[in-house]
Parts: sequence; structure tokens; C-alpha cells
Amino acid sequence: MPAALAGAVVAVLAVLHTVLARPLWYDEIWRPHFLSAPPSTYWAQLAHANTPSALGWAVLVRLVGDVAGWHAWALRVPELVALVALPVVTYAFIRRFAGPVAAGLAGASLGLSGVVVDLGTQLKPYSVEALASVVIVWLWLKAPSTATWGPRLGWRTAAGLVALFSVPAALLIIPLAAVDVGTAGYGYRYGSWRVGWRHRLWAGATAAPAVVICGLHTWLFIGHQSSQRASQFWNTQFLAGRGPLGGLRFVGGELVRIFGGAPTGVDRYDPNLVHPATDATFAAAWLLAPAAAVAFLVGAAALVRGSTISRTVLGIGGAHRPSDRPATADDGGYVVAAVLGALALALVASAGRYWPFGANRTNLFLVPLLVTVVATGADRLGRRALADHPLARLAHVRRRASTAGRLGLGWLVRGCRLAAAGWSRLGRPGREIARVALVAVLVVLAAAPVASASALAPLWRDRAEIRPVALMVDATTQARRLYRPGDVVVVGGRLARSGWLYAMDVSADRPFLASPAEPPGRVGPRVPTGATVFLTAVGRGEALAALAGRSGPRPVRLLLFVLVYDRAGTAGELASLRTAGWCATQTFDYPGTGSLRVLTRCA
Repeated sequence: MPAALAGAVVAVLAVLHTVLARPLWYDEIWRPHFLSAPPSTYWAQLAHANTPSALGWAVLVRLVGDVAGWHAWALRVPELVALVALPVVTYAFIRRFAGPVAAGLAGASLGLSGVVVDLGTQLKPYSVEALASVVIVWLWLKAPSTATWGPRLGWRTAAGLVALFSVPAALLIIPLAAVDVGTAGYGYRYGSWRVGWRHRLWAGATAAPAVVICGLHTWLFIGHQSSQRASQFWNTQFLAGRGPLGGLRFVGGELVRIFGGAPTGVDRYDPNLVHPATDATFAAAWLLAPAAAVAFLVGAAALVRGSTISRTVLGIGGAHRPSDRPATADDGGYVVAAVLGALALALVASAGRYWPFGANRTNLFLVPLLVTVVATGADRLGRRALADHPLARLAHVRRRASTAGRLGLGWLVRGCRLAAAGWSRLGRPGREIARVALVAVLVVLAAAPVASASALAPLWRDRAEIRPVALMVDATTQARRLYRPGDVVVVGGRLARSGWLYAMDVSADRPFLASPAEPPGRVGPRVPTGATVFLTAVGRGEALAALAGRSGPRPVRLLLFVLVYDRAGTAGELASLRTAGWCATQTFDYPGTGSLRVLTRCA
């Protein structure tokens, strides 16, 4: 199965090879600009990055660029590797808790998701962060409560190092460490405070390196890149600014979108991403979301009981944890705590405009863990749907202190007991109706990979489409051909600076489109930064003011580039320059990116 999942993703990428060769567009091109900055200005420039980048990912991108060259295809390689590994690692992780069918369907939903593939074929960290999330939790599970100091400390420290590759890793590390400390020391005849505190200190000490590594990374490196908080782009995904009722509606609506979108890639917000066919229909909110929510609750109830306990609860065999040794959260408890803790922390962070909450691309890191819980629940529902008396054995589980209770999630197990008691009173007709309902939930979840893969259709259809601001290399290459000493390049547009500087100063790519006006030939040297003027607005006469403030001789010519988003102000800017004696003589248009004009002294 792992080989089949990896092969399926590789086959999809081979079919979509045109997508991999496309030039960096606006949402990609600013990243290598900041990550390729010279060491002397790196830290200062990073403070103005559009969104934060994790240290490990930033180092990886820079290493690839320096070794393989700053080509679009080379910079995307780490994302492609993570994209292929993601369904394989997720499948292997889910197999700890569920059978091969549920794990295989979950892996297929991830690997064949058009949303995940779309993001993973771009220079964005989302597929790496999704893979890092699974690895972080898995490393945390490698050393259980019975492990000695060395292995436990080593695995948790390794998880902290993996967190350096993920911006939202703190949303996972904090709940995992909290479970370590909060559940340590229980089990000695229902707990002894003296023994409990001793084990809490031990648990806290073994989790401390991961918390410190992740905390310093978040505070010093990611916090340094927090300028995006002032942007309005994520306003619809922030809890900030909403009243109590508005906040409840926001949380409820986003939870429905999360459960309706998680199996297919989660994003329901970005218009520049492809989306599955179900997103535009009632299926997402009225079929996928309820089915995923039911499976999530069942899966969480099984997982928080712990691996050995859940086997007893489900009648599969196994025994309770011995009561003569300290107990911490079992494997499943960590997964549930990571998911619910990350959701809760993301919601709190959204109240301070630190992190978007809900079904958007920034939360793709949580999708593999959400799918793990849903797949576990689907596996349990499938077993019960095929049994003579589904859930009946849950009624006979004796009450005792459990992982669920210590995590504050005892309501999940109590709900299962109530469901089991209700099942026993339904009678045969009622049980058959309930069995049909269970089968309906399973059918919907089994169809998730199909819904997920439906987003590959628009990705294939638009595979050759030139995305916004994707022809910056074409524009800067033409500017290099035209530039002569004494010219001044004027770049207009609030969003143009980072893309222009990367394409002009760093990129090793060739122009994407062949220019009939300028046949391929020798490209001139890169235009010096000192000969370039940037305008924050176009149409307000800023070019004249900037030229007047420059020292040195008067320009021989002007090369005016206007970003596509600011083209409405082009006529005004040209009129302002005409009053100073500058007239346009040549124009080069770059679809979806902007226009480049040569201005000389008017005759």
C-alpha cells in the first residue's frame, strides 16, 4: 500500500509536469527574495516578509538555491518530496490505530487531493509542514511512559528539532508537552500526590528541550516576521473584532468547513487554489462534514482510551494498563490532544490576529492528524457495522480512572456508553436502522478520496495557465536587454518590489514566453539597484518626486514598469512624466504581470 500511494502521487505529478515548470507567481516569488538576501541584510529584510517562514524550511530553500541554482523547478523540489512522502507516512502512522482499508483510504484522500497537490507543487511550505506534523507526533509516541530517561528525552528533543521546519509547530508541541505533564503520575492506586509530582517533574524535564527549541524558534525567528498581522488579507479568518454571537457563528461555521474539507485538503478560502467539486454543493456541509464529525468523535473516543484500553472497549482483545505503575496518555491520547489543542490554540491566536483559524491553507498542517482520528473512527464504525451488536460491549466497560478523564475528554467515553445503552434498547428494527445509518456514514467517508481527487480536474484544465505576476523574469530580462548606463528603471506598484528584485538580482530562470520583438540572444547585466526607483503608488506623480530626489546626472532614459494591479494609474503617471518632458516610445506587455515602457525626452 505505501508503494501504491507513492506511485499514485508520482503518476499525478508526471501527468501534471507542466505545472512544475511554470514560473514563480506572486504568492511564491516574494519568498526567495527574502530567503536569498545577503547575510549582512538578511535579518533586517526578513522582518518585512509577507508571511513567516520556519527556520529549517528557510535554510533548506536557501541551500537548494545555492547548490542547484535559483530556478523555479529546483526551489520546488523539497515540496515535491514532502508531497510524495505525506500519504505514505500518514498511512504508516494511521496503521498504529486502524486497519489497512481505513488507512489506505485516508492516505489516498491526502495523496490525491487536488488542493494538497496544488499547494505542494508551489514554493510554499504547506506540504512540508503537514509532513512535519505527523513526524512530530510520531516521534513523541516513540517513547511511552515506561521509557527510560534517555530514549524519552531523545525522541522528544528530535520532535522539537523537526518543529524547526514548521511555522505552526508550537500549536502541536504545547498540547503534547501539556499532556506529558498533566497526566504523569497517575496509576499508583488512583494517584499519589507525592508520586504524581515526582513524575510530573520527570515528564516536564523530558519535554523541556522540545518546548524550549520550539518556543525560541517561534519567539525569535517567526515572531520577527510578524508584519502580516497588520494586513487585512486574513480578516475573515480571525476571531478578533467579533462579538460573542459573531464569534460563536464564526467558530461553528469554520468547524463545519473544517470537517467538510479536511478529508479533501481543508482549504475553503483561497480563490487561487483549486477546490474539489463537493465544495460548491451541499455535499461538503451536509454529507462530508456530518460523516467526518461522527467518525471523529468515535475515533477520538477510542483513541483517548489508549491503545490497550481501546482494544478492550472494542472487544478486540487486550488488557487494561496495570495499576501498579504510573500511567501517562497512551498513543491515541496524544493524537487527540494534539488535534484539539492545536484547534484551541489556533482559535486563541486568531483572537490576537496571530494565526488564521478555520478551513484555510495555513492549517493544512493539521489535516493529516484530523484524518488520522477520522480514519480511526471509520475503522471502528466499520467493525461495529459488521458485528451482530454494534457498540454493545461498550456498556460493559467498568468505570475507572482513564486517559480520557485525565485529559478532560471523559465525555467522549461516556457518550459511547450512552450510545451503547441506547443501542441495547432499540430492539432489532431500531438496530437495523442504526446499522443503515452507520453504513451511510461509511459510504460517504469511503467516497472522500473521489471528492478529494475531483480537484485534480481543474488543476489539469488550468495546467498551462499563467498565474498572476508570473512573468517577472520576462519583464526583468527585457529591462536588462534595454538598459544602458545612464538609464533609470522606475518600478511602480505596492506589491512589485520583492518580485522585481528577486527576478532581477537572483533568479537564474530564463523568460517563460518567447518575445517576437526581441529574439533570444545575449541578456545584458543585471540592472544595479542604485539605478532603480520603486513607487508605492502609481498615478500620483511619485516618479517625478523620486527622480528629483536622486543625486547625480539627469537620466538619459526611463524604463517604467507598472504592475498589473496598479495599471489603472498608468495614464496618470505617464501624464505627470509628460509634463516634465518624458514621452513613451516603446511598450512591452506581460499578461497578468504588468507592462514595461521606454520613455525618452519628448521631441
